[in-house]
Amino acid sequence: MCQRGAVAQPRDFYDDLASEYHLLFSDWWAAALEHAEIVSRLLTEHGVRTGSRLLDCTCGIGTQALPLAALGYDLTGTDISPRSVERARTEAQRRDLQLQLATADVRHVDEATNGLFDAVISCDNALPHLLTDADLEQAIRSIRACLGDGGVFLASVRDYDTLAADRPTGTPVSIHGAPGARHASGQGWAWSPDGQQVQITLLVAAESPDGAWRTSVRETTYRVLRRETLTTLLRSNGFSAVEWLRPAESGYYQPVLIAVA
Repeated sequence: MCQRGAVAQPRDFYDDLASEYHLLFSDWWAAALEHAEIVSRLLTEHGVRTGSRLLDCTCGIGTQALPLAALGYDLTGTDISPRSVERARTEAQRRDLQLQLATADVRHVDEATNGLFDAVISCDNALPHLLTDADLEQAIRSIRACLGDGGVFLASVRDYDTLAADRPTGTPVSIHGAPGARHASGQGWAWSPDGQQVQITLLVAAESPDGAWRTSVRETTYRVLRRETLTTLLRSNGFSAVEWLRPAESGYYQPVLIAVA
């Protein structure tokens, strides 16, 4: 059975995806642990060690937040999707992890949290959901307000500089697991004529023990967020020493930016 949805706003897109988000990975928790180890290493290299106050301002179901809490960070996670936050809470309870979780729009995250953080993170291409410079700048200002002087902002974003030149039509469907319990996901990409946005069609499928597949299709839109654009907005809103690390340098699967408040 295939269910298809309309192009969704980020909150609705991730609310609908929350129960299936783990199906985007071969093994979600194993990937989460790997992500956290890399993020923790990069934070440590910039003076933010375990025990520090850390905010994941686009935490989703907890892919980075939960394992970072397990590593010993004083972790707060927020996300615009209430169902994703609830899933993160369930996953945390299942693993006996202690962290604060709340629903909040990244553009107003400073209003939903208390005190200053040593670092803020936003991983897995969340920022490009902010389709206008005004929305992105509002989010950056809110993130900056959560940090004390010298605090670190770490984010990962797709390599849109390269992708915009090639304009790929999507990502291949990947199938994981053993027959009778397999799951799969893939994406189709439709670029706007001016190349400034890309509409993503996400296919997720799961196999039942009798061999039947349940398939869902969801659509959302990203802006093509180039490194220069994000760097300029960060520097004009209270951040300095902005650097970008490519996957070969960081070990993370997407380019990573690190900026100091």
